[in-house]
Amino acid sequence: MIFVLKRKWDAEAVRMYQQEQVEGLEKQLEGLEKQLQEAKEAVVIAKAEGERKKALETALEFKKMGLPIADIAKGTGLSIEEIEKLK
Repeated sequence: MIFVLKRKWDAEAVRMYQQEQVEGLEKQLEGLEKQLQEAKEAVVIAKAEGERKKALETALEFKKMGLPIADIAKGTGLSIEEIEKLK
């Protein structure tokens, strides 16, 4: 009888340990998924900033070339006010 109880206790201890391990891994996975989402958002922001910087650089070069500001705005997607501020 004692051996049967010990086996049950051992089996329950193993099951509880496995459950704790699963819960720990699930928490780690949630953390990694959050980090991945944050990284994706950072990439989108960095890409948008890079595109804006390139548009400003292009607009400045066009402005130096003497192109009409309205045409520069149309070609770069920047506002006329933004282009007028460029030096």
